[in-house]
Amino acid sequence: MDRLRAQFRRLPVRLIALLSLALFPLGLIALYQTDKLLEEARMINRASLMERTVAAAAEERELIQHALGAARALGAVVQSIPQAACTEALRDFIDSQDDFIFVGYTLASGELRCSSRGVTMDLSGQDRFRRAIAAEGPTVQVTASGAVTGQPVVIVFYPVDRAGVRLGYMAISIPLHLANDLIGEAERADGLHLAVINTDGAILTATGGAGEAVDFLPASIGPAALANLEGRTFEADSGTGEPRIFAVGTMISGSAVVVGSWPAEVALDGGSRLRAWAPLTFPVVMWLTGMLVAYFGVQRLVIRHITQLRSAMRQYALGALHGGRIEMDDPPEELRETERAFNRMVLLLAQAEAQQEQDLRDKEVLLREVHHRVKNNLQLVGSIMNMMARNARTPEARRMLESLQRRVRGLAMLHRTLYTTPEMTTVDGAEMLRALIGDVTQGTRMRDLTVESDLCPVDLFPDQAVPLSMILAEAMTNAVKYCGRPGDGSSARIAVTLACDPASAMVELRIENTRGRPLMPNDDDASIGDGLGQTLMTAFERQLGGVSTVEDLPDRYVYSLRFERRDFEPGAD
Repeated sequence: MDRLRAQFRRLPVRLIALLSLALFPLGLIALYQTDKLLEEARMINRASLMERTVAAAAEERELIQHALGAARALGAVVQSIPQAACTEALRDFIDSQDDFIFVGYTLASGELRCSSRGVTMDLSGQDRFRRAIAAEGPTVQVTASGAVTGQPVVIVFYPVDRAGVRLGYMAISIPLHLANDLIGEAERADGLHLAVINTDGAILTATGGAGEAVDFLPASIGPAALANLEGRTFEADSGTGEPRIFAVGTMISGSAVVVGSWPAEVALDGGSRLRAWAPLTFPVVMWLTGMLVAYFGVQRLVIRHITQLRSAMRQYALGALHGGRIEMDDPPEELRETERAFNRMVLLLAQAEAQQEQDLRDKEVLLREVHHRVKNNLQLVGSIMNMMARNARTPEARRMLESLQRRVRGLAMLHRTLYTTPEMTTVDGAEMLRALIGDVTQGTRMRDLTVESDLCPVDLFPDQAVPLSMILAEAMTNAVKYCGRPGDGSSARIAVTLACDPASAMVELRIENTRGRPLMPNDDDASIGDGLGQTLMTAFERQLGGVSTVEDLPDRYVYSLRFERRDFEPGAD
């Protein structure tokens, strides 16, 4: 979840969100306009479908119109000539035509007066003739067997009038296979099917034959109802359940209509779903393009430069960039100013760091020199005291000078430790005490004395190291002075322990010496103390802020001091 929130806080993601919000109204407008445009395109497409439907049946329409025109012309001729001449004229007409197989003139009473085949008969009882009479104008009908030809034909009836009186009807028969062949040629690879239906709802001709017309005509609308939908387009399921678009156009005005049946996907998008949905994808493409441009623009113009700057800052923070420069690749002017500011900052900080390092080196040299000179001066004072002790006339004066010399050597040793350590601000307490123990004990000539030390390394600042060294010097002097052989026959022993607790910062100094038969000669003058050492130790304990304890037992003497390690406090006494 935290990682997801971090991703949402990224600049490209926020920019994409803001652009999406800004483009949302435009997307809605584009969708609305696209929907309207698509609706208009569908209306235009349906109008085009109507035109294509009517154009696809043009040859059959021309054939039927040719038959109607011929029937009208023959009707004007046959009504005024004798029967024999009528028959001869009709026979000559049929012989001159390739598209017609029969023509006849029937009186209004139903009597076939003359025909191209020279036969006469009474047609008044036939349904086709009665439907022609019921119609006020020309009619087009289809029959599986003509009354004279006995063949499947399309019959065109045209009324013959004189002075407003109905005399009869001219009938011309067109072979049904010829009409089907003409309309069958209209079938295209895009799934177009045609059917010609008269006003009575009879299917005159159809693509693939009238028997197959039910498969591509509307399942919910009968042929008779289709004849009443002339000039309209609509969508419905065909007899096979396939969604199709239907266009009902005029075939013969008042007599027949042509029905075009198209697959819905072809009719609406021209056979290409991609082209149909292309207008709707414009808002999505616009949004995606905006997002890609925004993302790569921010990535190119901002993010990569910020990443480079961040990397340089990290390197500088880790010390890997010493006065170096960053060079951005064609950044915007605002980031160019940031680049210049960063380079100036790096340069100034590098110069300041170099100056600081130089000052630090100078101070280090001076501090080492101070400690070295202090150590030399203290050693010089100690040497002068040693010379004075040799020339002292009384043992008391010699002891006092030797005591002072010992304390001066302790201070000199501390300063030597300070200028020889890398830090120069702290000293290793273990190393300092080890040197002091060696300095105190090397002046003794007691072969039976064993000195043991267990010192824990602890860093001390001079304000604690000096009193600790003084305390050790005084305590070691007393331990050496009063150390003796125990009664069990073992050798005399002095044990110095320095323990430290890192958790509590407490330090403990423990000095233990055995008691018994004295090692030093019994010199009454030497055994007399002036009490200065104890006074100094008490003052140094107070300076350390520690607490001391003493165990004065017959076989050993133990001195211990506990104090807390402190940091350096400037100006503290």
